[in-house]
Amino acid sequence: MVRLGCPVPHKLRDQVWLGVGVGVGVAIAWWFRQRTGWGRHNSVPPAVLPMPPPVVQTAQFTIRESCGRASTGDERLSIAHVRVGEPCQEAIQTPAFDEYVLVLWGAMKVYVGSHTRSLRPRNRKRDEPFELLAGAGDTLWLPRGHRYRYTFPEKCEYVAVCLPAFSPSIASREEDAEQ
Repeated sequence: MVRLGCPVPHKLRDQVWLGVGVGVGVAIAWWFRQRTGWGRHNSVPPAVLPMPPPVVQTAQFTIRESCGRASTGDERLSIAHVRVGEPCQEAIQTPAFDEYVLVLWGAMKVYVGSHTRSLRPRNRKRDEPFELLAGAGDTLWLPRGHRYRYTFPEKCEYVAVCLPAFSPSIASREEDAEQ
């Protein structure tokens, strides 16, 4: 039979070091929470967010951001509902955010390229663009650091989720005359 010792230290020296260790652990946890905001979002009660007003409305696009920098000030992520009213294309961008795109109906093409060798597919030696075609029910995964051009051959509706939240300053759009 193995006898285990008492887990509580009996010597004063050991008790002091145990107290110091607990104090340091609590201080680190407090500092981490203050620095990152970790745990604060749990204090906000659940809610239904109202339908947001359009953040972009043109003849081609209507974008409603349900949460994100433009609508709620949340910089962690953005969720936007986008309606494309006619065939068109967007400017090339090299975003500093990851994006998921769920196509609800219609279709969209995304031309993909990358200047960074490690971000290219293994079978591509140069920055040869390739295209992703997504239809209703498809979800695109578009990681940061690649060059993208969204084109819409027909009317389309999709939901975009960006991590961190979308901002024009981190989208790195290359405005051009071909739009």
